[in-house]
Amino acid sequence: MRDPAASSPGCATGAHSHSPLPVRVALAAAAEQGGLLPELVIGDHGWVCGAGQLGFEAIGLADTDDPALFVGEAEGVVSVVVPLDDAVRSDYYRPLTRYVLNRACLSQ
Repeated sequence: MRDPAASSPGCATGAHSHSPLPVRVALAAAAEQGGLLPELVIGDHGWVCGAGQLGFEAIGLADTDDPALFVGEAEGVVSVVVPLDDAVRSDYYRPLTRYVLNRACLSQ
């Protein structure tokens, strides 16, 4: 856990999960309801690894001190991992977000 008092300018420790349980629950609920299942999951550590382990195409953003996504990519469970610092304010990553959405033809 990071000490909140030890932050520096531009830092924000946003919420993220290391657990695959939330994405597994969400995907199971969608499947049980007969809903559409995603063709691509984009998320944090737990969501991407959890979805990838279930066979969904998954890409994620990973802090280099959290190796799970990199291991998942090496094992072929995660399609793409983008290394970044997850303690930086999310708005600093707008150019990266725009680039990924444009490359995936998901921008509006």
